[in-house]
Amino acid sequence: MAVTIKDVAKRANVATSTVSRVIQDSPKISEATKARVRKEMKALGYEPNYSAQSLANRVTQSIGIIMPESDVAIFQNPFFPESLRGISEWVNEHNYTLSIITGKTSDELLSRVKLMTRTGRVDGYIVLYSKQEDSVVEYLHKEKIPYTVIGKPQQFVSETTHVDNDNYQAAKDVVSYLTGLNHQHIAYVGGDHERIVNIERHRGYQDALREASLPLPDEYVVREPFDLEDMRTLLQVSPPPTAMIVNDDLIAMAVQKMLSQLGVSMPEQLSMVSFNNLMLAELMSPSLTSVDIDIFTLGYQAAKNLIEKIENPKELTKHIIVPHRIVERKSCQALPSPEE
Repeated sequence: MAVTIKDVAKRANVATSTVSRVIQDSPKISEATKARVRKEMKALGYEPNYSAQSLANRVTQSIGIIMPESDVAIFQNPFFPESLRGISEWVNEHNYTLSIITGKTSDELLSRVKLMTRTGRVDGYIVLYSKQEDSVVEYLHKEKIPYTVIGKPQQFVSETTHVDNDNYQAAKDVVSYLTGLNHQHIAYVGGDHERIVNIERHRGYQDALREASLPLPDEYVVREPFDLEDMRTLLQVSPPPTAMIVNDDLIAMAVQKMLSQLGVSMPEQLSMVSFNNLMLAELMSPSLTSVDIDIFTLGYQAAKNLIEKIENPKELTKHIIVPHRIVERKSCQALPSPEE
């Protein structure tokens, strides 16, 4: 007759649930108990049926990573592999696996999340973005499925565990950094206004300029998608900007190329600060001053808090802010002070 989990529990003098947790290598079981149970498993020749364990406990030891709806371009943004590296660090330490969920549209993304949920392939989800009126977050919240968000959700914010930077304050800090270099005419090149991160950074930029009593003409703000003519128009505003805040290092690389085509040199004619501090910021010429948002930690904390929620449904909702810092490089130059 085949050896069962009950036989192991009886030999080890523990509950069957304890044996299940030892098989899953749960951190809630002491190493001494794990050693005793494994010794009896070996003595009885018991081989765990991991598929049966998952079905019996409704645990797959897998989490779903929900990417933003997009085409192939999203996978070329280094933010996502770096956040996945942080997620993987915690997941691997706790013997979970990852499933990536993608879709070209919001409807397609939601459909695939529903399929993953219906077929019981994952225990919970990390939403790797935040935007307004998100049908995916609405579905996860309504169905009481464990999830965390990287970013600041606009729906159910008080009830949703999320990990984010203070993007509003980060943008204000960048304005303060540039005004400290005597820049008074500061432009902003931003991403789309669906993503909360873009909204928060733009709002911080605006408020910082108002608080410093600096000009904020509409012409100083350029939104995606933009082209060479848009950049030319920006530089022809009177007075022209002496500094520029760019919402993302990848966008900054495109902007730098356009500036070069227009014969504008950095930082001699225009200083630039960006966000994310990707590796390419250091490789650009001149190297790019950028706000380090600690992408790895965003992913690590998102995975940590999701798995804690999966393993303990009574875990409290958490709002975690990961610190940022400005990494100075060579893309900014001080101007003479107005008194000089």
